[in-house]
Amino acid sequence: MRHLPNILTLLRLVLVPCFLMASMNRQWTLAFAIFVTAAVTDILDGALARRLNVRSRLGAILDPAADKTLMVCGFLFYSLYDGLPVIDIPNWLLFVVLIRDFTIIFFAYLLYTRVQISRFPPSIAGKASTVLQAVTVAVVIAVNGFLPQVKWLAEVLFRISMLVTLYSGWDYLRRGDKQLNDGLEAQA
Repeated sequence: MRHLPNILTLLRLVLVPCFLMASMNRQWTLAFAIFVTAAVTDILDGALARRLNVRSRLGAILDPAADKTLMVCGFLFYSLYDGLPVIDIPNWLLFVVLIRDFTIIFFAYLLYTRVQISRFPPSIAGKASTVLQAVTVAVVIAVNGFLPQVKWLAEVLFRISMLVTLYSGWDYLRRGDKQLNDGLEAQA
């Protein structure tokens, strides 16, 4: 049972190429099922880790890597793939999501290398952003595959997802800046 959260995280990583293959083969229903399954494993592995009170260094590295791999692949494919039957994710939203993620990675790198802060936990805004992004990708897949009548929902989600992603990026920058300054002051 101790290793179940990490097994679920590894399963999520294995599902990413399956999701991409189903998407490339225009098997939208299968792609949707795989994507939702992978997203649910993200919820389950965190809940199990808390419930079992298990934390591992491997899990701390793999879990965010698996999350970002799934989300980035979903956003890239459903933004850049030429030939989606109904709707694609707008490039402006792809840009906002990628810039936010790279900015967070850069700040985490600065915190680690400048003041040896190795823990930069997600915020509520960050978690909300990830959930909204996952829902957005899932809805886009569904619209292209079997629910074209909810195209309007995808278009609404694009805007909400952008706003929450921008807010969470600002929140991470604010928190990271404070930790960096506090760490530098402690070293002085």
